[in-house]
Amino acid sequence: MQSINLNIENDIYEDIKRGGIDIQKKFNEFLAQFAFVDDGYPSIGTEEARRRVADAVENYKKNPEEFVPYSEGMDKIDKWLESL
Repeated sequence: MQSINLNIENDIYEDIKRGGIDIQKKFNEFLAQFAFVDDGYPSIGTEEARRRVADAVENYKKNPEEFVPYSEGMDKIDKWLESL
């Protein structure tokens, strides 16, 4: 078994102790649930994320008529759900 050192602010540590939280158990649960989950999408860096957002904003500015207002889209989803 390997060890991991964790630096926690004193006030947070005191809250954990007062709450009787089992850090080892919580950390293991976190690792099992989130750390190795593959959502099927490749990771991207900050610059790629910024480029994608900028492209989406530019696309919206050029073609606003292609986009449905949120409330209208939700109305369509609600009607579809009611039809099920």
